[in-house]
Amino acid sequence: PRFADEAGVWEQKLLFVNDCLGLLNNIQRRWVYLEPLFARGALPQEQQRFKRVDKEFVNILKEVEQDPRVMSLAAHTDYADKLKAILEQIERCQKALNEFLEQKRDKFPRFYFISDEDLLEILGQSKNPAVIQSHLKKLFMGINSVRFNENSTSITHMVSSD
Repeated sequence: PRFADEAGVWEQKLLFVNDCLGLLNNIQRRWVYLEPLFARGALPQEQQRFKRVDKEFVNILKEVEQDPRVMSLAAHTDYADKLKAILEQIERCQKALNEFLEQKRDKFPRFYFISDEDLLEILGQSKNPAVIQSHLKKLFMGINSVRFNENSTSITHMVSSD
């Protein structure tokens, strides 16, 4: 009976650690994608939410770094709930970002031909002709570059790759 009890305790610890590691992995994958976008100022209405999530996630990572042994996670019984809340908030940020990009793509369907990162760069740098020009090949087949008037307010020429 003693061995069975001890095995049951270990099973619970291992299941908890597995859940925490799965949550950490899921959050980190999404965080790595979203963090540079929000750092550049994408979606101002979601900035506060992401900053809170970012701060809490980084704090947990710092705590984990203090004792990197995998089983030390088992001592932090509050991590599972914290990580679930972080994941939920990060999913909300990602959903808001996807909805924003979908609205832009609905208005200009050629945006479907470029990645989310490229679209965000175009939208964030819309006043910078050099940035827009770097994405033209992806948006319009046959256009390699464009030339602007002297004050860069109007396109005067389209240049093909040939």
